[in-house]
Amino acid sequence: MKLLKNKYLWILLSIIAPIIMVFTLMPKPIDMNLEKIGDGQRSVVFVYDPNLAVSNQQAIEINKAIKIIGEQVNFLIVKIGDPESESFKNKYRVRSADLLFFNGDGELFDRQVALLNAESLVEKLLER
Repeated sequence: MKLLKNKYLWILLSIIAPIIMVFTLMPKPIDMNLEKIGDGQRSVVFVYDPNLAVSNQQAIEINKAIKIIGEQVNFLIVKIGDPESESFKNKYRVRSADLLFFNGDGELFDRQVALLNAESLVEKLLER
């Protein structure tokens, strides 16, 4: 009877442990708070479109850039179709997969189209 209890315990642990590992290794979601633009830190805003494969690839590269550069830069995201960000999208006339680069004062200094790798993102953000 004791052997069965241990067996069930091991089965339970073998199921729970991988689930915990997946959640701890998942990247932190990219911030959607556009009010951070102009807060003294440089910012990059990515226009995410779930219908484009390049959007997922760019999100992966942004997460890599976050690991490289840390909290020195605001990495932000705007989703196509999100009504809360309509004024931002209209002001900057954004398209799907655009990357907008802002200085610390909130002034747009460059615009690129995805896909930029993590190293290029970091270089672009630190050059000014």
